[in-house]
Amino acid sequence: MKDTEKTIKSEAELIQQIKEGDDEALINLCQLYKPLINKIKNIYHVRYYDNQDWEQDAMIICHESAIGFDLNKGKFSSYYKTRLTNHARSLVRYDNAYRRQALKQSISLETAKKNHILPLNKSFASMPEIPLSENIAILTARLSDLEINALLVGLGIKEQEDVINNLKISQLTLARARSRLVQKMRQTLLN
Repeated sequence: MKDTEKTIKSEAELIQQIKEGDDEALINLCQLYKPLINKIKNIYHVRYYDNQDWEQDAMIICHESAIGFDLNKGKFSSYYKTRLTNHARSLVRYDNAYRRQALKQSISLETAKKNHILPLNKSFASMPEIPLSENIAILTARLSDLEINALLVGLGIKEQEDVINNLKISQLTLARARSRLVQKMRQTLLN
């Protein structure tokens, strides 16, 4: 018997043993396809996936493939390769999805500290110079200086005590300005 016939026979035996619940046969079948697993792992790079993750996924796919494979139809190697490749492509698609781009661009706090990158302090925030819409432009034109300060306090840009001390007003005056601000916002933005 040739080596390929032995491999096919032992492969078929392993698949049958896996269908019967033999875990050792699964490990042996995965060892048989180790070069294929390594090739796919080297082709498809998935962020945060290490060798253990690839081996675990390859073993799960191998088990599912063996359970679902019909020994009378085709070659197991082609079936397994297709399933493993499709799984790798799905992982890459998931990793590269648009909504996950922010995750790729983010860095850990430890990295930020090491590179002397400080997080943004809310005191650096400022009101946009160009209004986002006509309604906002109309609203800001209708606000008094006191109401603008009440808005800045509400947004967390200014501290309430600082506004009270700088404008020399009472807390009640600031609360009334906030109330007028809310009414003007409702009139302007909701109409």
